[in-house]
Amino acid sequence: MLFDIIQSGASVPEIVMLLTLLIIVLSFTFSVHEFMHAWVAVKMGDDTPRHQGRVTLNPMAHIDPLGAIMLLIAGFGWAKPVQYNPNNLKKFKRPTCERLISLAGVTANYITAIVASFLFVFATAYFVKHPADSEKSALFQNLIMNFLYYLREYGFLFMAFNLIPIPPLDGYRFISTFVPYKWRQQFETISQYSYYIFFALVIAGRFGNGRISILSKIVQWIEYPFRWPVNRICADLLWKMIT
Repeated sequence: MLFDIIQSGASVPEIVMLLTLLIIVLSFTFSVHEFMHAWVAVKMGDDTPRHQGRVTLNPMAHIDPLGAIMLLIAGFGWAKPVQYNPNNLKKFKRPTCERLISLAGVTANYITAIVASFLFVFATAYFVKHPADSEKSALFQNLIMNFLYYLREYGFLFMAFNLIPIPPLDGYRFISTFVPYKWRQQFETISQYSYYIFFALVIAGRFGNGRISILSKIVQWIEYPFRWPVNRICADLLWKMIT
């Protein structure tokens, strides 16, 4: 991702602008994801995330250095997982509480992607009817469109990526709540191999003529049923607004 921007042929000021927008969007995207995990855990009865300072949108409370580097380089990364004590979850039955916590982050990312998609449509329609009349206004329009584009794309990306059923992602945590207790320990042993699985998926497909990694394909498959209806509605709305 970082290399794609640098090698895009854009000028140095444009690269700086795009990287700045990207960092802002990524900081917000993973912060709102982890914030929602923490907030829901507190609502379910456990104050551990509050004591650890995780009920905040401040990205410094959630950033994982290695995950941030992987995000910039490979396009996939992670933040620090929100910790909670399952024994303190009293709002509903424990499995239900854990499922709500697991889905909180991806739900926040999906809502972000939906809102950004509609804002992108409104901005596009407005700029079509009010084209830039100067270099300064063209730069402003470009900033707005790129910001909304990144916000939409990484909202969908974070949602789909975290739904992959590999530890420690949310998809795995959600599925693990349905595993019978007697098999839980064996199921959890998979987590020690999770980073090896991730690196293998990122690297696979990068050799030879492969241009898209297997991990990218998996994300696209998960993302499609969530993205398609939003794209369809937005396309119809844009057509009505500009015709």
